[in-house]
Amino acid sequence: MRRLVTSDEVADRVQALVQAAAPAEGGYFCLLRAGRGAHGPRLLVGDVLAPPADAWDDQHADMLTPSARWISEVISTANAEDSGLLFVHSHPNPRHPAGFSPPDREALAGLGPVMAALLDGPFAAAIVHPEGWIAAEVDTDGALHPVDHVQALGRGLRLLDPPEPVVRRLERDVDARQADALGAVHAVLRRLHVGVVGAGGLGSPAAEALERMGVAQVTLLDCDVLDTPSNVRRVFGSTAADLRAAAQPLKVDVVGRHLDTINLGPRVRRLPWDVRTERAARELLDCDAVLCTTDTHSSRAVLVDLAYAYGVPVLDVGVRAGARDGALAGLAAEVRVLTPTTPCLWCRGTISADVVREELLPAEQLEQLRRDGYLVGTHGAPEPSVVALTMLGAGLVTCALLALISPDGHDARDGYVVDGFFGDAHPVGPTEPEADCWCRQITWRGDHTPISWLPPEASTSR
Repeated sequence: MRRLVTSDEVADRVQALVQAAAPAEGGYFCLLRAGRGAHGPRLLVGDVLAPPADAWDDQHADMLTPSARWISEVISTANAEDSGLLFVHSHPNPRHPAGFSPPDREALAGLGPVMAALLDGPFAAAIVHPEGWIAAEVDTDGALHPVDHVQALGRGLRLLDPPEPVVRRLERDVDARQADALGAVHAVLRRLHVGVVGAGGLGSPAAEALERMGVAQVTLLDCDVLDTPSNVRRVFGSTAADLRAAAQPLKVDVVGRHLDTINLGPRVRRLPWDVRTERAARELLDCDAVLCTTDTHSSRAVLVDLAYAYGVPVLDVGVRAGARDGALAGLAAEVRVLTPTTPCLWCRGTISADVVREELLPAEQLEQLRRDGYLVGTHGAPEPSVVALTMLGAGLVTCALLALISPDGHDARDGYVVDGFFGDAHPVGPTEPEADCWCRQITWRGDHTPISWLPPEASTSR
């Protein structure tokens, strides 16, 4: 599975440049970095390298040939930036097939080995056609390996590749009212692969919502087991019988079993892994978006890296039940949308480096620090909760997913709190990333910046 992900800004600039060149073909090189997903590369498009006046040896309605001088120049620029290259060109004639033409393939077969030998990063090509973007990674022998999805990411997520065929009649019948409600967003939703980190009180109802909305695939990621009676109150799909099982069942198995019985189409993968391992993090690089429903700072720290270094939109949700004088006084759910254009959890002060370090300590060392008085409070203790509140949080974060893929989603707030007790709702800041924050250093860097906060024993893929 290959993905090509660009920023909204770059996608819009390329679109404007190729339109300006019409009716002739237009073309541009862009810097390109990569992240190694578990099932294929995630290609990350960087700055546009606009062509100089003498960029083309040949340019007309059906042909575009970059000059050797410009190719040499962009290779030097890419290597100076520790990057690869993407060559984007247009097929402005809508009657032409939405794909690589025989001359395109012939040219790339010759250019690919040259680029592979000279570049420090990947080489790929893309076509901007009236029907959408078509892209491929080019191997050292010039072979084209098709890119499965092309996406643009800003405050929202746009799918740039041509839409898939219309769904079968049965699916149209099942989806009728949802499609009426969502309009064009429904077709985008049906193409998404969504990761859910955490399969507990928040993650399980969120995963069920995704199943019922009909996303293409759900990947459940949680290494925890259903080990206490209180879990059964909140984990969707669990029953009292699960507590009487000979072995404590994994939450991903309990929730996955439940989703399988609903059987509304999405493929459900169950990964009983900790997100704070490289193999788990790289599985999430194959997702279009990730819902973060965990309650640890260290898990969220890893997901910040995925959101900013790799362009994986992360929708983070947290809940808190408030009490005053022993009586219920608040049911608050907070949603934070993390993309390269929004403030990260470090910018927001949502996570603490000290807490992250504590969570990553071995259990015996953590207990020793507590005995020595260096740690106080209920570190690691579960927060009080109730299913009505976790359902509120799950509903809000899945609504945030719909806003993410909506054409008007860029106007939605990227941080807000809803209180189910008083009915209050208000935005939470900041509204812009902090200029000196970690997220600004890693944005669109891919594997050039190692995923931080992974324990040393988990820092290699396995």
